[in-house]
Amino acid sequence: MQVSHEWLNEFVDLTGIDPSHVAHSLTMSGLEVEDIEYKKPAFTNIVSAKIIKIDNHPNADKLHLVTVDLGAVQKTVVCGAQNIEAGQIIPYASVGSKVLDRKTGEQFELTPAVIRGVESQGMLCSQDELGLSKLQEEDGILILNKLLNKEIELNQPLEKILNITDEIIYHTAPTANRGDEMSVLGIARELSALFNRPLKFKKPILENIKKADFEVEIKDDDTCKYYALAVLKNLEIKPSPDFIQRRITACGMRPINNIVDITNYVMLELGTPQHAFDYDKLNKYLCVRYAHDSEKITTIDGIERPLIAGKSIVIATKENPVCIAGVFGGLNSEIDENTKNLALESAYFTSHTNRKSARSVGYRSDASARYERGIDLEMVRYAQYRSIELLQKYANATFEGIVETGTDKTQDTIVTLRTSEIKRIMGGTIEQARQIEILENLGFECLGKNELASKFKVPSYRINDVYREIDLIEEISRIDGFDKVAPQIPNISQGADISFDTRIIKKVNGTMLAQGFDEIVTSSLIGENLYKTFLHTIDERKMIKVKNAHSDDFAILRQHLTPSLLEVVKNNFDNGNKAFRLYEIGKTYLRSSEITEDLTGVTEKRRLSGCIFANTNNSLYNVQNPDFFTLKGSLESLFEKLGILKRVVFSAFSAEDVEKYKFLHPAQSASIAILGKNKEPAGFIGKLHPVLSDKLKFNQDLFIFELDLEELISSIPQNYTKFKKLPIFAPVYRDIAFIVDKNITIEQINKVIKKSATNTIFKSSKVFDIYEGKGIEEGKKSLAFRVVLQDENKTLTDETIQEEINKIKSGLQKNIIGLSLR
Repeated sequence: MQVSHEWLNEFVDLTGIDPSHVAHSLTMSGLEVEDIEYKKPAFTNIVSAKIIKIDNHPNADKLHLVTVDLGAVQKTVVCGAQNIEAGQIIPYASVGSKVLDRKTGEQFELTPAVIRGVESQGMLCSQDELGLSKLQEEDGILILNKLLNKEIELNQPLEKILNITDEIIYHTAPTANRGDEMSVLGIARELSALFNRPLKFKKPILENIKKADFEVEIKDDDTCKYYALAVLKNLEIKPSPDFIQRRITACGMRPINNIVDITNYVMLELGTPQHAFDYDKLNKYLCVRYAHDSEKITTIDGIERPLIAGKSIVIATKENPVCIAGVFGGLNSEIDENTKNLALESAYFTSHTNRKSARSVGYRSDASARYERGIDLEMVRYAQYRSIELLQKYANATFEGIVETGTDKTQDTIVTLRTSEIKRIMGGTIEQARQIEILENLGFECLGKNELASKFKVPSYRINDVYREIDLIEEISRIDGFDKVAPQIPNISQGADISFDTRIIKKVNGTMLAQGFDEIVTSSLIGENLYKTFLHTIDERKMIKVKNAHSDDFAILRQHLTPSLLEVVKNNFDNGNKAFRLYEIGKTYLRSSEITEDLTGVTEKRRLSGCIFANTNNSLYNVQNPDFFTLKGSLESLFEKLGILKRVVFSAFSAEDVEKYKFLHPAQSASIAILGKNKEPAGFIGKLHPVLSDKLKFNQDLFIFELDLEELISSIPQNYTKFKKLPIFAPVYRDIAFIVDKNITIEQINKVIKKSATNTIFKSSKVFDIYEGKGIEEGKKSLAFRVVLQDENKTLTDETIQEEINKIKSGLQKNIIGLSLR
């Protein structure tokens, strides 16, 4: 926001304070001043003149000989501009005047010139040559009588005509949480506290206010808290007073007429936007509502803008919208030269809905920039009073009355401030009298105090960002000066230590990378379409939506990692990368309870997902045909590194699992459980469903997994590593092959083998071959297991080994029905 030093000085006495000190103090308190502009006219000796005749140049087709009248004398100027006509009042520069070079922007002094054989007695000036941007839309000479819409005396200094004076302008950058600093009053209040000088402001008051002959209504309560409309009649549209034009120009806005300028002036002064309707175009009714399906509105700039139901907020008559609420006025209700009666809107549109509405139409105005940050609800009424006062004075308007709906009162926010907390947080002492002085200068009301603490009521313009004790401490600290806080070395009672979780995550990363997996990082924000594309189900009850999502693709917080993983796979495959291993460690988010002051109501869980996707014709990993067991082996290596392999159980999908994981092949997938207290599976592993694979146009198999990393970490015992002597006697490997029914699982067989063997010498058993087809009876399958035996105290003899193998075979035949040894 731009604001002039002169205007600030009206609210707080800045006499004797250098502008650079003002800028530095504001910046150090949190309101950055990006630049100080010392604004002076970029020209000298420019006066008004009237074009009385335009002739063609005798030696040039595109040049004219323009005769201008200065009142007492006439001059002839050679000019190539195409927008000039006889009767126009324009800026005239004589020899010796200083203007700007349009190409370089440098100032130069006008000298006598002969152009194509004809002497030019000066020049007619454009706004660029005068350093006056934004005054006139069209190119060419600046037309003063058209710009100001009034009679202009000849041979008058341009500074006087345009009310240009030497000004100091601060270019500020208010933060997103400080809507109060989007006004002259708000910045002046900061200066009042910084320099301990009184704020000169009283809220405007109107007496004997009547109810206007009009009806207003808020149809959608979440869009607007308070809406008021003032009716003023018999007004006169004319240029606004010089001081209003000068001040809004200093703030970067273009003067238009007294009605528009006054509403802009009050918005800049008090931070509360207003909008002026032509009363006679409204049929005595307005409402605030969301746009309906297929509605459109043509805004004041002549552009037809489609409105989005549920997002765009409009002010509407009973027939159609007349304004995009808090954003842009409609052409069908604008003030024009024939307007005699005025309906002045003053309202509080909620921040989040206004921002969404502005985005829905692709337009952001000065008004919406303030509504987005949050305006002062209790100032809305008084800003309207201020505008009414100015319209009565400078537009000769007759005030008829006001009609309102909603409430403009805020709920009191009371905060207790303990002196001990200031000392603890800031490391120093600030006298209680100084604390109260600072906060009262900022508008906080002291409700009481004692030696230990004081209590404050937060002003209405700060309730959005001040509601805790620490917020008051911040206010005091930034005004008193952060530079006054004495540096202190923090007390360190113990050195840094790597947490158990961090060590485990590091081990997971190392293991995955060692097996050829590349880590990916995807966004926690995704869209529902991503879930639908990859056949995932969203739990609507636990879903967390973003209130003001900038895109439907980033509208919710993810509940699973797999959709994002599949999107990365799809993008790589489409771009020619067809052989890779990927994994991601990321968070998922589920709504678990109601939001309270102490609880977010959201459960965040770390999860691990990954995949193997290899081109069988050109594999990077020397795996010519990667399958389910390739990925399972990688996970088993991870579990072994984490020390929980013996507690991990892979189980074939149940009917419930098949329904839950629709994106996986039902016969080549498994749930993963960790034996212990938690009965719920820790994750899944499987092959992408052929239907989804065909839909994504994959011509090769994809195997994926996802695990609950929190459960993995909690399953790992937090014990110190103990030394274990390596065995000096070699292990023995024996293979057992047999035929069983197809419905018999690997897990069942492993359990029988372990139970049948002698516990002291049995180490492990693992399937290494599965065969179905020719030579095997239908409904059967051939399995081959490798059994590892080892005695840590002696070498196993052939007799002992054979005895163990016989026990295992006997146990298999006894416990697995239909098993036959090969």
